[in-house]
Amino acid sequence: MFRTELGSNVFRQKYASNTYETWADRAHTVVNYVCGDMDGQKNNLMSKNDRDQLTKYMSEFKFMPGGRYLWYAGRDARFFNNCYLLRLEEDSREAWSGLTERAMSCLMTGGGIGADVSLCRPSGRQLRRTGGVASGPIPLLHTLNEVGRNVMQGGSRRSALYGSLNWQHEDALDFLHAKNWHDMMVPGINLSVSDLKKNDFNHPAPLDMMNISLNYDDEWLNGNDSEVFEENCKQALMTGEPGFSFNFGAKQNETLRNACTEITSEDDSDVCNLGSINLAAIDTIDEFKDVVNLASKFLVCGLIRAHLPYGKVEKVRQQNSRIGLGLMGMHEWLLQRNYKYEMADELRSWLKVYQNESERSANEHCDRLFLNRPKGYRA
Repeated sequence: MFRTELGSNVFRQKYASNTYETWADRAHTVVNYVCGDMDGQKNNLMSKNDRDQLTKYMSEFKFMPGGRYLWYAGRDARFFNNCYLLRLEEDSREAWSGLTERAMSCLMTGGGIGADVSLCRPSGRQLRRTGGVASGPIPLLHTLNEVGRNVMQGGSRRSALYGSLNWQHEDALDFLHAKNWHDMMVPGINLSVSDLKKNDFNHPAPLDMMNISLNYDDEWLNGNDSEVFEENCKQALMTGEPGFSFNFGAKQNETLRNACTEITSEDDSDVCNLGSINLAAIDTIDEFKDVVNLASKFLVCGLIRAHLPYGKVEKVRQQNSRIGLGLMGMHEWLLQRNYKYEMADELRSWLKVYQNESERSANEHCDRLFLNRPKGYRA
C-alpha cells in the first residue's frame, strides 16, 4: 500500500486512529466525515457514487487531503484547516493581547499561523495613554514565537509560524537582523546563540520557531530606495532570512500568508483549506479531470464540516469560501513521460484542465450547497 517503510511508519505514528486501521480505512473515514453522513450524524453532502470514487482515489494516493483532515476525521473535534492568517489591526494593548489569544487558539487546533504586525508603532515612540515608550513590532513577534514554542499543535505536532513587516517600517533594519544568531554572544561561555543552536537544535533562539519576511508593495516597486532591499538580499544570502513578500497592484494589501504560502489574503482571520492531487499516480487526462472534480467538491464540503477556533474565522470563511487544491508529483509525472523538468505541451494541457475544472466544480458545488463561490481555488 505504502511505497516506503517511512510512509507506513508516518501513517501508523501520526494518523492511524488505532493499531488496526489501514490506509483504506482512513480514506473511508475521511470522506465519510467530510462529505458523507458522519456515521448517521449528518446529511450527505455528496452522492454515494462520488463518495465511493473519491475514497478509491484517496486510497490509491491520487488525492491527498491536508494533514489536519487526516488527523481529525472520526474525532469529535473537526479542525480540518491547516493554517490561519492574522493581522495586528491596531497598535493597542487590547490588539496585542487579542492577536496573542487568536494565535494560541489557532495553534491549539493544529493549524499554523501567519501574522503581519506592520501596524505596530516604531520602537521608542512615546505612549500617551499609559506612559513609557513603545516596544515596537519585534517583541510582539518574540511573544508569538514563544507561544509557538510551547503549544503542541492539536496535541500532535510543533507549531508552524510566519511573521512579516512592511519594508518602510522604522524598525525594518532591526527586523532584518533579528535572527543573526551568530552575532548574539552568550555571556560567560564565549559562544554565540548560533553555536548553541548547532550543538542542540532545540536550544531556544530568537524567532527560531518562525519564518519571517519583509513586505514589499507598489511604493517600493515604483520608488528608488534600495537600502532596505539590498540589506534584505544580503541577509537572505547569509542566513536564509528574512525572506521577501511581494504584493503589487490590486493585491498589494494581500500581505497575509502562512509559512508555506498556499494562501494569501488581506483579511484578518482568513483560513486555508488544503488538499493535493498526486500527478504521478494518474495515467490519463480524463482521470485527472475526474480527480480534480471530486477533490474540489471535497474541499467545498470542508467549508461546511470544519470546526473553527473562534467566531471571526467563521465569518471570513463564509465570506471568502477559499479552497486550496494543489498539485504534487509533477517531477515524477515528467520523468514518466521522458520530459525534462520544464514546461511541455502535454503538461500545459493538463494544467488547463486543472484550472478550468477546479473552478467549474467548486462553483457548481458551492451553488448546490448555498455557499459563496470561492475567492481562491488552487494552492
